[in-house]
Amino acid sequence: MLLQCRLFIWESNMNKKISLGIAIGLMALVAAATFIITYNYSMKVFNATVKSVSEKEEVYTRLSELDKYVRANYVGDIDEQALMDSIMEGYVDGLNDRYAVYYNSDEYAELLQKDAGVKIGLGFTWEKEESGYIKVLSVEENSSAARAGITAGDIITAVNNTDVIAYENGYDEASALLACAEGTKVKLHIKRANSEGYSEFFSVDVTSEKTEIISVKGRLIDNVGYIKITTFNEKTPDQLRNVLSSLIEDGAEALVFDLRGNLGGLIESLSGSLDCILGDCDVVTAKFIDHEDVVVKTTEAERIIMPMAVLVNSTTASCSELFAFALRDEANAQIVGTSTYGKGVMQYTHKLTGGSAVRVTVATLQTKNSGDYNGTGIKPQFEVALPAEVDLSKLSEEEQLTADTQLIKAIEVVQTLQ
Repeated sequence: MLLQCRLFIWESNMNKKISLGIAIGLMALVAAATFIITYNYSMKVFNATVKSVSEKEEVYTRLSELDKYVRANYVGDIDEQALMDSIMEGYVDGLNDRYAVYYNSDEYAELLQKDAGVKIGLGFTWEKEESGYIKVLSVEENSSAARAGITAGDIITAVNNTDVIAYENGYDEASALLACAEGTKVKLHIKRANSEGYSEFFSVDVTSEKTEIISVKGRLIDNVGYIKITTFNEKTPDQLRNVLSSLIEDGAEALVFDLRGNLGGLIESLSGSLDCILGDCDVVTAKFIDHEDVVVKTTEAERIIMPMAVLVNSTTASCSELFAFALRDEANAQIVGTSTYGKGVMQYTHKLTGGSAVRVTVATLQTKNSGDYNGTGIKPQFEVALPAEVDLSKLSEEEQLTADTQLIKAIEVVQTLQ
């Protein structure tokens, strides 16, 4: 009996030893497998890194070789800043990203003003007149030029007491003086034809100043609120909110949004603009290189409930396309006009050292119900083309109601839905 007990104890100990040995073996196998997997992965990462470093080294070596040769042999003067800007531009051009842009410091400062919804200037646009003088094309409301009495059609014959043609480079040099820094005062000599066809001459002082860009305008056509949105900048949501409120107070029972020629703008401005119209909803999702995110989401609890139409054409792009998609998907707005541009990708602008910046495509966009529209755009429910002879920029408000076939159709559509 004692022998049997000892034998049982010995067999139990053997089983324990065997189990421990198997465990140690398995641990060794796991460790070996882990080492092999980790080693292979590390080698792949290392090889990729070495390749990247090697490629970068080749780029820098070739650029250095070119730079040394040019500096040793070029007989002209080198503008270091212009050279650096050109190198940066060349890099961005090489991406083959049709929407990528390199901005030098001056261009980036101008872009920031544009995005902020403000601009600095005298308050009018111009072109070269056939005689070589400067012709005023348009004057902005509440600008320094408007307060000075300048009107479209005026001819500027002299700038700062010097005849435009008398400048060394004529029109180019004289007109460059009009694009001046904030606070700069410019004296303009004006020629204007009076009602009898005779020319009148007078001089005015105009000061360059910061003004808000008016990106939203509206008016009531019968009982339809017509709203023109030219871009989406930081000021657009507040301007749109004010225009909508005014039109509704004046009795608008339907809305027509005109986004023809609107090339887009800030995605944040789009969200704020849609907040004025739609209830709480997700509108657009962006697919980045490593994740997806909802980039356009409205937050207001109330929405405007009335018939709506959106006017679009081939130069309706980016944020303006998303505006049309959102109103169609969420408010059953009717799309009128011709197919849009089809820009379904998003760019970020990143500030660089020295005040410059780069804009590059970082994501593709997906609308809530329509998915990917890049390259295809929006096909209107009511396809209407403008007559070839109609130039919208030259139509008065009265002429629009007889010549703008797209607007006429949009008004008809929303009135039918009332």
